Amino acid sequence: MELLNITRENFPMSTASSEGMLPLTPHVDNYEIYYKEDIPYVKRGDRQLYLQIIGPADTDSRLPCIVFIPGSAFHEQNVKERVPGLSYLAMRGFVVAALEYRGSECAIFPAQVLDAKAGVSYIREHADEYGINPENIFLMGDSSGAHTAMMAAFSYGVKALEEDDRRSDRRIVRGVINHYGPTNFLTMNDEPSSRDHRTPDSPEGCEIGGKAVLEHPELVQPAIIANYVNKEKELPPILMFHGTNDELVPFGQGCELYEALKNAGKDAVFYQVIGAHHGGREFWSREVLDIEEAFIRKLCK
Repeated sequence: MELLNITRENFPMSTASSEGMLPLTPHVDNYEIYYKEDIPYVKRGDRQLYLQIIGPADTDSRLPCIVFIPGSAFHEQNVKERVPGLSYLAMRGFVVAALEYRGSECAIFPAQVLDAKAGVSYIREHADEYGINPENIFLMGDSSGAHTAMMAAFSYGVKALEEDDRRSDRRIVRGVINHYGPTNFLTMNDEPSSRDHRTPDSPEGCEIGGKAVLEHPELVQPAIIANYVNKEKELPPILMFHGTNDELVPFGQGCELYEALKNAGKDAVFYQVIGAHHGGREFWSREVLDIEEAFIRKLCK
């Protein structure tokens, strides 16, 4: 039989049949996903940092973008292992850029914040290439990545936390999603935890240069998120999730940040995830994804 020179959409339906076959017409309610691996976004000395970008392949629309910052106790990350889970967000019609950043063994605070801001700048500058609406960029992170996401979103206009070529006098993202992020290194051990957050070799101690946390409040203060929250400063809306049984980042960390946001009159929603531990499957449940999608859609221009 001759080959048909027609488009895929116009290819004819087969008339072949087999007794006992069962007809099925699936309802396609998600997207076919593409994955662009190792997109270089900024170079730090001799080291190149990369984005992993996934998104819907079958749309011509300019889509919202979520810049996702993975948690790693502020250490080096394996960003690619997060791609399968992030596909849940891409299948809902978002471009997701998973961001590699310098770990504290390479560069201490605020290096992670600077890398996150560089990632947002890259996405905005290259929005056309990835079908992104540059006005609808969101930050999202889990654990230490959530701390970095919040710091990046809240610290615009702070000279010590911006690079000369990326200074901004306005908020850099449309909104932020925070999964069980630390808020205040000084209060991390005020509740039960499976880890000591005060020692020089703790994640928080490493983040400030291998120092005992309680002995160096001057190094910790610039990394306390609430220090960038006040009634006068415009902040993007915040969506927070934290498990009640979090064994690594105590639940009270979420409460502390939420109280600061409420007291300053900011747009913040905080979900207490009953029974969830640190990084459990609950945070990728249909209920959570529905809430996140509604949050993003509501804020998009």
